[in-house]
Amino acid sequence: MRVADWLTYADVDQLKEMNRFYGLSPNHHSKHDMICTLLGQMGRKTKLQQMIHELSSSEHRFLELILLDHHVAYTMEELLGRGRMALRKGEEGHPRSLVVRALKRGWLFPGFSAQNRDLYHVPTDLKRKLIDLLTAPFLNDILQGQPDGYRNEMNLMWNDLIQLLGFTQREIVRLTQEGAIYKQQQKRLFQTFSVVTHPLDQRGSRFGFGRSYHLYPDRFSLLYDFAYYQGYIEESENGILCLTKKGRGKCTDTSEPQSQELYRFWIRLYRRPIESLPIILRWIGLLAQQRWIALDEVYRAIRSWITAYYNETEDSLFQKLIQMLLHLGVIQLGEKHDKYYINLTEHGHKWMSLISGFEERAIEKDFYIW
Repeated sequence: MRVADWLTYADVDQLKEMNRFYGLSPNHHSKHDMICTLLGQMGRKTKLQQMIHELSSSEHRFLELILLDHHVAYTMEELLGRGRMALRKGEEGHPRSLVVRALKRGWLFPGFSAQNRDLYHVPTDLKRKLIDLLTAPFLNDILQGQPDGYRNEMNLMWNDLIQLLGFTQREIVRLTQEGAIYKQQQKRLFQTFSVVTHPLDQRGSRFGFGRSYHLYPDRFSLLYDFAYYQGYIEESENGILCLTKKGRGKCTDTSEPQSQELYRFWIRLYRRPIESLPIILRWIGLLAQQRWIALDEVYRAIRSWITAYYNETEDSLFQKLIQMLLHLGVIQLGEKHDKYYINLTEHGHKWMSLISGFEERAIEKDFYIW
């Protein structure tokens, strides 16, 4: 429903509270007068811009969390959860106070009927206006026309998953004491892949992004973890990687690639080290939808949501996310005038409309343990 509708159903006490917040007199002669006065304030673009500009950093993050989710309504528990997410360590404030201020601004309204009394809603017209105002500062570098060249890897990752299963079916794949496929076999397997892949050659810690992340390069570790989690492969006690009955069935499956399931698994796997992944993905989806946008602008929009993770800096985490979204076929990466641009693929547009990262639970901790 629109703001005008929600104001109509709001009780007089809430309307008076909103009038006070907007610096208006709450002593109007009628509810109709209060609603008309509030609409005159809440519908003005300049007023909304000013209010966004005056938000604290935690209030701004809370606004993003309730606007950019696909939810049309929230329970109080969900709102408090987003409030906790918006408050950074050492930052003063309480999640409930973020909810209360959003109610006073008229950015949230409590339900009024038996069906929605326990839910809180963002008015549909206000949501569109606020999202436009949030995204506008980051739309300064949009590519007109096409890039000089671009990469699009839609379905290639799924094709390489089938290559992994077929390789495991044809060969005896031995594992090291650490649980990794021997590098000579890795090289032969990777030669069958659609995307150039090389075994890890650096030394040092690699952890946090999956069960086999410390053993393999990013893209292959995701493929391996997905195959293991789905029960397509299993590691025998005598150090052999075996294809399961379910995996053999997948090898001969001629149905459409299930690339969407790989994307959902990736979200669940990466949510543990990157807690803010759902809001980051929503930002990318909004900015790169049906346009080529400079990668620098995307980074500027989401940087406040990226936190360094062990030996990963904010910059390296962003590059990792973009690289994996490219591999998963969610975005395509283009280049022009020595600058990089991204655009949602056909799959990316569809998946980001259907899949809410907020609803995808992180993979169980036990899965990470060898």
